[in-house]
This record gives sequence, structure tokens and C-alpha cells, in this order.
Amino acid sequence: MKKIIVLIALMAMTVAQAQQGRKGEKGERMKNVNSQEMATMQSKKMTLALDLSDKQEKEIFQILVNQAENRKANKMSKEDHQKLTDEQKKAKKIAVMDEKIAAKRAMKKILNENQYAKWEKMIQKRMGKRSKKGNKKRRKRD
Repeated sequence: MKKIIVLIALMAMTVAQAQQGRKGEKGERMKNVNSQEMATMQSKKMTLALDLSDKQEKEIFQILVNQAENRKANKMSKEDHQKLTDEQKKAKKIAVMDEKIAAKRAMKKILNENQYAKWEKMIQKRMGKRSKKGNKKRRKRD
């Protein structure tokens, strides 16, 4: 009986480690993608999801390229981020929020009402997944 329990525990640990490895692989692959490639993938996904015209796809591609370049330019290591003062952190957050607002306004100009509503639902769904992941990580730390 003990052998069966130990065997089951080992199998469960092996499966958990394999799943962790797969999650990490995606992050590693995405580090090697440049801004143009990232924007291309995202704009193609949006074209499929929102049925965009060629003109809309090109305009959205430009927005996504700018966002990707800004993210890369503003990326900091954890150590550098910890060195920032509270005021600098607040300014950085405000700048990020300003960029998001500008992108949202640009998307509203490019997309029609139905597309825009669908796009907002996509964003909310993605944000919901992120918050759930963050909550799981916080629970593990506690």
C-alpha cells in the first residue's frame, strides 16, 4: 500500500514539473521576438478575431509596434525598479497609464462600434486571467 502511495505521489510531482517547464518555455521563446514580429502576431490575431479590413490592420499594427517598442525601452530589472524612489515609481505608472489611454483612444478611432466592443471584451478577459494568476502567486507566497 505504501509503495502505491509513493508511486502516485512521484507521478503527480513529475506531471507538475512538466507543466511548469511548458509554462516557462513560452516566456523564453517570447524574449527572442522583436517588436515588429510581436506586433505582426498580435495584429493577425486581432484581424481574425475582429474581422479587420486591410487598412484597419495596418493602423493597428503601427499602434502595436509603438507599444512593443515602448515596453522594451521602459523595461527594467527588479533591482533597478527597487532603486527608484516612490515619486519615480508613481511617475512611471502614470506614464504607462497615459500610453494605455492613448492606445485605447486610437483603437476607438480605428475600429467600428461592434469591433471596439468585442476588443474591449477581449482586453477584459485577458486582464481577468492576469489578475487570477497574480492571486494564485500571492496565495503561494503566503
